[in-house]
Amino acid sequence: MNNQEILFSDSILTLGGLDIGESVSKCLTPKLDVLKGKKIVFCYDDKKMMPVDGWGMRSDPYNTTTVTTIRPIKENALVAAIDSSSIKLAETEDGSLYAIKCSVATAYASHTLMHFKIGPVLFYLSEKTVHESELEERLSRLVLLDDDLAKRLIRVRVERAVQKEIASHFTNSIILVDGSLKASIFEERDRSIRKISESSVLRKNMLVGISKSTRLKALDRAAAPLTKVPGPAYIEVDDIIKSLIRNTIGSNLMVKLEKGSSPILRADIVGDTSQSLGMLLGNDVVAGGYPETLRLAHHISTFTSTEVTCLRSHILNNYNVTELAAEDIRRTLLGSIPV
Repeated sequence: MNNQEILFSDSILTLGGLDIGESVSKCLTPKLDVLKGKKIVFCYDDKKMMPVDGWGMRSDPYNTTTVTTIRPIKENALVAAIDSSSIKLAETEDGSLYAIKCSVATAYASHTLMHFKIGPVLFYLSEKTVHESELEERLSRLVLLDDDLAKRLIRVRVERAVQKEIASHFTNSIILVDGSLKASIFEERDRSIRKISESSVLRKNMLVGISKSTRLKALDRAAAPLTKVPGPAYIEVDDIIKSLIRNTIGSNLMVKLEKGSSPILRADIVGDTSQSLGMLLGNDVVAGGYPETLRLAHHISTFTSTEVTCLRSHILNNYNVTELAAEDIRRTLLGSIPV
């Protein structure tokens, strides 16, 4: 096969003498002239990147939003952070095997107390087991066909079970959730985020969901004033969230939890907003702008290669399975390029 020269200049693409620039521009006009003079952040490989000093105080309707300072409240309370991770381990002719680890990390009076791990726990999803999970029929079929949905189902069910137990038995505590406080299609009715919220209110717990990033660009723009504030602060974004996302609970905020150029996070809170954030800063350690309990819970719940090897051995030694030779289809077809 002869290599053909490929040129891209001024929106004109030629391939071996064939001018296909017109076809390309018809599907989506580049409009690169509008780019001139813009502030820019490169985000290769879909990584979420944020400008350290923000986008600047442009003429933006959200910049009129009130910035509220967060003051630490030195009133001792227990902080419990929950996170989990799930992986696919194996396949059979009629189902797939998954594993999950869930962790809880605690802090009190600005000191990390302890942490514990739940799992790894194995789940085998087949047509029979998914049917017994009481999922809607169409969703059940999707879970069996899509590994990402299956792992999400397992994470949501396990995390909600742990969150419900903590919310129902702890009192006057702060329950930290990794992610937003949004109802999921995978929840069980008795362990939904709304039931967890109700239990938290009854037991006088503060329920706080913290997201490391958001895909909603409107929230990034709304949070711009926080980059100019020297200390911890928040901005309410209920109007934006409620207009774009259904089934969220609590108050919706963009928060900065540390001094300096701390990252800005999304937070959903059930309870008094200022008190919840103040109690969090007064009882958890915030390093790099993120609660240390949530960071610890994340690392504890991450699978190691040793654990995966041990799980594989456990399955082979205890379930009378026959391992089949297999190959990576993508690698076989595409090969690999050494880096």
